[in-house]
Amino acid sequence: MATVLSAKQGLLKIADVAATRAYITQLAAAQPAQRQALLLTQMQLLAETGTPGATRLKVLELLRPTTLETQHVRSRDYWDQPVPFDDDTREIFHRSIAVWQTLADAYESLIADIANSDEVAAHAALICYRAIRYTGFVMTAYNRAYHSFPGTLWEQMHRLYAFAESAGVTDTPVSEGDVSKSTINLTYLQTLLTQRANPESLTLLQMNTMGRALAQWLGLCRISATAGAASPDLALGVDLGSAEGARRVKHLKGVNLRYLDLEGLGDKLRETAVALKTHSPDKLGLGSIPREACETLMMNLYAHWLAPGTGRKDERKPVSFNVKVSPTLASIHFAISGKPFAPPDAGLNSRARFELGGFERVDGPTAEDQSAARDQEVWTVANQSVSGVLGMCRKPTQATRLTHNQLLGLIAPNGNSYLGFVQRLNVDTQGMTWVGLRLIRCKAQAVAARIADPQIRYDRALLLAGSNGSEPPTIVVQADTYSPGRLLDLNDGSQRQIRLTALLDSGSNFERATYSAA
Repeated sequence: MATVLSAKQGLLKIADVAATRAYITQLAAAQPAQRQALLLTQMQLLAETGTPGATRLKVLELLRPTTLETQHVRSRDYWDQPVPFDDDTREIFHRSIAVWQTLADAYESLIADIANSDEVAAHAALICYRAIRYTGFVMTAYNRAYHSFPGTLWEQMHRLYAFAESAGVTDTPVSEGDVSKSTINLTYLQTLLTQRANPESLTLLQMNTMGRALAQWLGLCRISATAGAASPDLALGVDLGSAEGARRVKHLKGVNLRYLDLEGLGDKLRETAVALKTHSPDKLGLGSIPREACETLMMNLYAHWLAPGTGRKDERKPVSFNVKVSPTLASIHFAISGKPFAPPDAGLNSRARFELGGFERVDGPTAEDQSAARDQEVWTVANQSVSGVLGMCRKPTQATRLTHNQLLGLIAPNGNSYLGFVQRLNVDTQGMTWVGLRLIRCKAQAVAARIADPQIRYDRALLLAGSNGSEPPTIVVQADTYSPGRLLDLNDGSQRQIRLTALLDSGSNFERATYSAA
């Protein structure tokens, strides 16, 4: 693990405006990891020294551009990384969380100075806005690492919003950058809607697209202390005295409720769904995301924000049984075939190939085969439906590292094998990993395949039978194999060629495509 330098404890270098400007100049020469550690230490020291509120506010505002830039650079090292994290990634993640939380707490601490300082009171809107914004950044940092955050963050968010209401500053414009402005109402709504969208079921690209959409559409939303005309089954609200985010109004029982008016947002979602039929997401200001993925996102957002329920098409029922999980194509291939992989082009003579009678090696398993045999963990299935399962691992290891859209293999207690794509991923506050899988309910056969080129060696692949006559046979190959019309040499005990015709699914460790005889 890389050693990260830090400032000497007890040595505050940002005690006033002049010192802070000089310190920012010094930080420019530091590497991002060192700069982040130094900023965190100095901001923690600032909170402990009893510096006057007006000075603390000026110092925090001066540090803001450098801190945001540093956090953005460091975030790339843990966003969307496989879980559980390795030690280096975990350290970066926890330090980034600490920086955002320290900033949120620093601005919230200024609320106590408002009553005693007219200079600080003049910035009540800015103080509340920054505190709420940074609390939202803490939540987002957890989201993008597929980790659950503690309910204390919701308590802090609601507490800050309630104070802003009492101070009458929820609609006061606050500078967000050189030209843009926002309000406390808008940033609070953004957090409520972002968390309501079930981020653990979104890829990083979808999260970015949702952020772009909300930046354009938040002005269509309203929050009020008065319930609207929408049915409690449909309307969303929030309890400012709770440790939860937005929920259907029918489930709220608190006395300090606020109600979300999302009628304009619903109209915009429907309008966007229609526009996507003829326009690319990029032309609609939603960024570079495939049209189909964007359409799916818009449908899911509508379900979470406006429609009752979650948009799930089939009912889940609670269960409890263990399955063996294989996280790589190599380990899935091994689990299905029950034997080490021997590529048909392994260099054996014709007599040795004949004696193999299939893919079984005569020279023993390779290190990769041995790894494939070890790369299995026992997980507990907590609920299931016709289309998928929700699994949980109490003590995940770094052997099984998981990402969105990853292909996993499951072996049920009865010995049956299943394949599934990761569509929900979350590490809860107790450290347990939860995975929601969309299952492929068709028989899989372990085979060997390669791009039709004698210079390329065979690799593991899976042939999947069609299901119920509604889906054609498909092949699962390593990532970055698919190309429209590409020829593959296939060996399933006999040699033949196939032509890839359409890509159905893809993820970090696989591609699944339809094919025809060449």
